[in-house]
Amino acid sequence: MLTIERPSPGSADEFHHREVPALDDVALWWFEPERPALVLGSTQSIDIVDTERCRELGIDVVKRRSGGGVVYVSNHHTLWADVVMPSTHPRWHHDIGRASEWMGGIWQTALADRSLTMHRGAFVASEWSRTICFAGRGPGELFDSSGAKVVGISQRRTREWVRFQCALSLRWEPEVLVETLKVNGLTSAPLIGVGATLVPDVDVERIRESVENALESAISN
Repeated sequence: MLTIERPSPGSADEFHHREVPALDDVALWWFEPERPALVLGSTQSIDIVDTERCRELGIDVVKRRSGGGVVYVSNHHTLWADVVMPSTHPRWHHDIGRASEWMGGIWQTALADRSLTMHRGAFVASEWSRTICFAGRGPGELFDSSGAKVVGISQRRTREWVRFQCALSLRWEPEVLVETLKVNGLTSAPLIGVGATLVPDVDVERIRESVENALESAISN
């Protein structure tokens, strides 16, 4: 049976470093950070961030335990959900790519009215994908007809569980990344259209319900 946890106040750092309890079934956690945050991948250095500018803008700087590039999260820019599955679950995949495609299929079902395309197979890099998460194409991630990423997915795994970290792009504003990252040559121009903007034509609560229903169906069948 799916366990659903609706958003509660907290920082992006608290959410990312939340410990995973012993689980018998799948859990879905919705997060709404109290403050916007730049979330770095596990292998990225804090040196790429203009921490003083982030402080001035009220943006937290956080490092997650899963891989990939920087993600900018805020309640206005992203819908953030983590899905945690125990390794004993029948839907568990040992293959990381197949697992991400399974997760992406749930979001694709939930967003069926938008006719999104899922990326399958190996990761496809771009000039900025090592720095910015949404600039690459990973297995299971969803894209609109223009090629803009709508849903990004990363994973953290142990022997006991897998934690999918999913970000739905509500508003893509590359200027925020350009202003807060110290990366030579980074400008807004190559990042335009990399991520999708769904607002204002989106009902976040309805999307939450659709994801919950799609996930419940996927783990039950």
